[in-house]
Amino acid sequence: MKYFISLLFICLFKNSVCLDYDGWLNIKLEHNINCKNEKFCSRGNISLKSIRAGTAIIGQISFSKNHLAELKELADIDGFYSVRSVVTSADNKEVEFQSSVKAKLFLENRLSDVISAWILPNGDVIAVTFQVNNSPQNHTLQYDKAEYPLHSNFYVRHVDQAPVPDTATYIQKLEREREAREKGDMKDNRSFLAKYWMYIVPIAIFVMISGATNPEPAPQASR
Repeated sequence: MKYFISLLFICLFKNSVCLDYDGWLNIKLEHNINCKNEKFCSRGNISLKSIRAGTAIIGQISFSKNHLAELKELADIDGFYSVRSVVTSADNKEVEFQSSVKAKLFLENRLSDVISAWILPNGDVIAVTFQVNNSPQNHTLQYDKAEYPLHSNFYVRHVDQAPVPDTATYIQKLEREREAREKGDMKDNRSFLAKYWMYIVPIAIFVMISGATNPEPAPQASR
């Protein structure tokens, strides 16, 4: 079953630009139950034609009784239900993320979850998280159906990138100063003390030590 979900855009820093890049995004979802001999198998797909437009199409399987039985087995041993996300973007980058929740908590929330894609302003996806509410729903699942649909909310969350030091400009500045010194173009406007303190200080210390070790004799009293 496919349906449309409006995306929630969140800027984590006030007055920041949310997105400098726009393009399509595809997230392949896999999970770790009812997979036979495989560690992960298909759970569904999330596709965005435009990240900036804010509309996603989600297509997911419905759980069968076999899915539910394995999920209950994991819950009985306090195990984890895991989701692996394989993200592909317009520039053909492919990255993989994995997130897990307690199987018992997923059951108590009646197969309801929240999937979030965390994106930098340049369009890079840095994380895809999968989580459920901390408090259980009021109603439990009825285990008498042939299929059990998944209830997912999907959000795109924009993260402002931290400032990066302009190392190249600083190195160029040092190079220009070095070249200017070699050519003699740079004038030294420092004071006499600022220029030659490394010579003056040792002499001053030597004079002080000499005065302390060789005190002048006290004058004799006149008769």
